Amino acid sequence: MMTDDSQKTILLICTAGITTGLLVKNVQQAADEKNLDVHVYSAPAIVAEQIIQNQHVDALMIGPQSKYEVARLQDFLNYKAVPFKLISKEDYETLDGEAVLKDSLRLLAEN
Repeated sequence: MMTDDSQKTILLICTAGITTGLLVKNVQQAADEKNLDVHVYSAPAIVAEQIIQNQHVDALMIGPQSKYEVARLQDFLNYKAVPFKLISKEDYETLDGEAVLKDSLRLLAEN
């Protein structure tokens, strides 16, 4: 599913970035435990376009309270061919890094 030489980048966005920061740590930890070469980081939704324009992002995970951002970003994400998915409210609230990683990997596998 993943080639050795290419690190995958997963970006998590949410409105403020506080919860996402904690979630990122858990997702990264889950990836490290599986020895996956994945770089996970977060940013406020407002700068998502800038980041995707200037950096390579393999998968975008969107915090549930930033649902409305999807409409704003959709054309741009399709144009940039960045797969994206909303993080489930439950996974988000419980900071379930394992589940979010699984969702991210599924996105990466499909694309």
